[in-house]
Amino acid sequence: MKWTGNLTLKMDEKEDTYGPGSIEVERYAGEFFKLKLTDVDNRAGATAQLNKDELKTLINELTQSL
Repeated sequence: MKWTGNLTLKMDEKEDTYGPGSIEVERYAGEFFKLKLTDVDNRAGATAQLNKDELKTLINELTQSL
């Protein structure tokens, strides 16, 4: 799955923006899922652990913003 736009990561009051890359979702432990976001050059990425309800909420928010 690909997206258009930018990936902005914030950490310790610093913010960096990267070009679009891939989004991966995989089942983690039981009811949890890993959401992996990476930039097009694989220089930056973020991984979030979400439960099923959080993932559904995120998907709803993303589809409503399109």
